[in-house]
Amino acid sequence: MRQILKLLIIALVVLYSCNFSDRIVIEGTITDGAEKELFFKELLVDGVQDIENIKLDKKGNFHFSTKTQIPRFYYLSLSKDNFITLLINPGEKVKISANASDLKKATVKGSPETLKIQLLNNRLEKTKSTLDSLSNLYKSIDQTSTNDLQSAVINQQYINVINRQRDSSIAFILRNMGSMTSIMALYQKIDDENYVLYKNRDLQFIKLVSDSLSRKYPDSPHVKSLLSDKENLLNRYNQIVSQRKIEELAKTKEISGIPDIALPNKNGDTISLNSIHSKYKLLCFWASWSKESIQRNLELINLYEKYHKKGFEIYMVSLDTKEDAWKNAVSFDQLPWINVIDLNGRTSYVAKIYNVRVLPASYLINSADDIVSVNPTKRVIESTLGDALK
Repeated sequence: MRQILKLLIIALVVLYSCNFSDRIVIEGTITDGAEKELFFKELLVDGVQDIENIKLDKKGNFHFSTKTQIPRFYYLSLSKDNFITLLINPGEKVKISANASDLKKATVKGSPETLKIQLLNNRLEKTKSTLDSLSNLYKSIDQTSTNDLQSAVINQQYINVINRQRDSSIAFILRNMGSMTSIMALYQKIDDENYVLYKNRDLQFIKLVSDSLSRKYPDSPHVKSLLSDKENLLNRYNQIVSQRKIEELAKTKEISGIPDIALPNKNGDTISLNSIHSKYKLLCFWASWSKESIQRNLELINLYEKYHKKGFEIYMVSLDTKEDAWKNAVSFDQLPWINVIDLNGRTSYVAKIYNVRVLPASYLINSADDIVSVNPTKRVIESTLGDALK
């Protein structure tokens, strides 16, 4: 009889444990949040799903509970822009202390994965803030004066900050290969268009994370989405597609099918690089504040006049951020070719595509849209055109 009773107790304990092993609890206090409405949502692959919303009591206390058999991403939010992202494992009891003014700065206990998310997000926000400061500093410089050295320094600082963020994200992924937080690190962005992991070799981290997580959490919708997305990453990471071309450009190999550029000229008319059907064309990047650019432009004028009628065109992209400075420079030096401008300056997307690191930068392109020379000297251009455009 005692043996039967003992077995019954063990069975009840096991049953009780099973019922609660997948239960999660989220509770805490939000100061200055008395009687405000707090929303508890799950972050899905394609959006969010409401789970529950409550009104905080007079002390700002709250309590939520739900069940899950796999780690899941959740939101606690007071408004669209005031929320905290949580990653909670089955069985965890999470304690949160926050101020209603900014839930992202909450103190979290009982959820190690949520702490990792906070670390990841805080690092990115700091990077964005630094980049914004550098952008504002760059824009404040009078580009018509002799401040090209200062501009170059700021430009290099900007690049360094982006690369440090990338290095930090890679280190995070390597430390957390088996954690769902690594998915967030893979898809973080500097802005709406640019991913933190932007180089073609960064694809290896997508593969490593997806392989690791698929073994550990095969039933997770986020992991399944990552696995499905792995085959389409070249389309979603357009920086990576461009970077593959860029790496070959650096080796001065011929590349077929150049990325197009479509920018406005002085009259506001958009002109496409690929719409130019000359036998040879020279794509140039420059800025009016760059002395080296000005000198290069003057060197090209005689070359252009000699070979233009024979089938040579120049498509010159200014990275000035002040349109008047660009127009004045074009008029003053009487630049006779196609002149367009990208007012994004240093942050120009097309400049990133062509891996423009210093100004001036140029690419000699033949009629088949093959890049045959990177940053060619005047002598190299003249030798190529002299042989081809007799």
